Amino acid sequence: MQDHELIRRIQRGEKQLFGQLAEKYYDDVFRYCYFQTGDEQAAYDCTQETFFHLMRFLDNYRERNKFRAYLIRIALNVCKDYFRKNAGRAGREVAYSEWDAAGPENDPPNAPLSSHGPEQETLLKMTLREGLLRLPHSQREAIVLYYCHGYKLREISRITGVPLSTVKTRIYGGTEKLRQYFKEEEGIHGNKDVQRNIQGGIL
Repeated sequence: MQDHELIRRIQRGEKQLFGQLAEKYYDDVFRYCYFQTGDEQAAYDCTQETFFHLMRFLDNYRERNKFRAYLIRIALNVCKDYFRKNAGRAGREVAYSEWDAAGPENDPPNAPLSSHGPEQETLLKMTLREGLLRLPHSQREAIVLYYCHGYKLREISRITGVPLSTVKTRIYGGTEKLRQYFKEEEGIHGNKDVQRNIQGGIL
């Protein structure tokens, strides 16, 4: 069943179908929240809160063919609330200042997937997650949406409510910071290495 039909039936009173909608997108939302928080329990709590908000406001939903972006936007706001409430304990981006840089003119290039052995992949996962948590929230948010969820820059601009040029700057700046961090931690030397590892599902 297509999303718009499923949502229309829920809005018309078939509330039992909400579980089907939630099940379809649960993994996407949990993955997003986990990349944002870096903590499994926090990701679970934020995911539950996201679907709670969705259930409350689904009757007001009118956009067609953009439901996934609508849901991620809810998760984005839930994660921001989480960091505000837990700034002293979990909001690790508080310890890092915003970093400004001139963004690229176009989308970052799509790089081919890289292959790693199981042990190296595990180390890369740990390094990448730690690196993401060291980014300011705005940069981590943009990188997760672009590399991990496959949104185009204009879609990220709509989801986050910031200009396209700002999205480009955040992705460029965040990638540069990750490159420097990886170079120090694991000897990954170039932006393409960063892109390959993120796009390849190493996260």
